[in-house]
Amino acid sequence: MVKLITVSAKVSEELKRKADELGINISALVRRALENEIRRMELQSVLERLKEEVEEASGLPEGTIVGIIRDMREGRTIADRTL
Repeated sequence: MVKLITVSAKVSEELKRKADELGINISALVRRALENEIRRMELQSVLERLKEEVEEASGLPEGTIVGIIRDMREGRTIADRTL
């Protein structure tokens, strides 16, 4: 079982009241937002390293890496890409 810890944040009373009125599960929202941001930052790091590697390599047609990165951001895999 995964061990959970508590993370706290301060928000205005009005923001908390509105969240309660709308039935927003703040804990679940924060958890999803944090998971999404971690995934986004990890992907960005991988893409930056990939771009550096490709820039050092020669022989690729111009725009290839830009297209691959765009496809990855849009959820397509390299296998889906037609070169």
